[in-house]
Amino acid sequence: MIVLFVGSIAIQFFMETSPKSAKIISGVSSFLIFVAGMGLLARIGVSHGAGWPMWVKVKVGLWLAVAALGPILAKRMKSNRQFGYYGILVLIFVAVFSAITKY
Repeated sequence: MIVLFVGSIAIQFFMETSPKSAKIISGVSSFLIFVAGMGLLARIGVSHGAGWPMWVKVKVGLWLAVAALGPILAKRMKSNRQFGYYGILVLIFVAVFSAITKY
């Protein structure tokens, strides 16, 4: 799923006119990543009624930012698109790092 999401964002950034299917794939894959993440939270023992740990808040916030900013930046940026794409990749890396280390 993450590969589909990053690939569809890359298509949107590096093609002059991004196909509608890339936008659909990025939206659907970001939703499925979110749902899978909630399922994994339940599996590792984060209770439903308790507050989320800080690493979960960081990860959800970053993924929401990436899911929203990716297509917006791909459409709005006319020059230096590679910097926008690499910025999105950095946000994804920080989100994954926070989940792995659970800081």
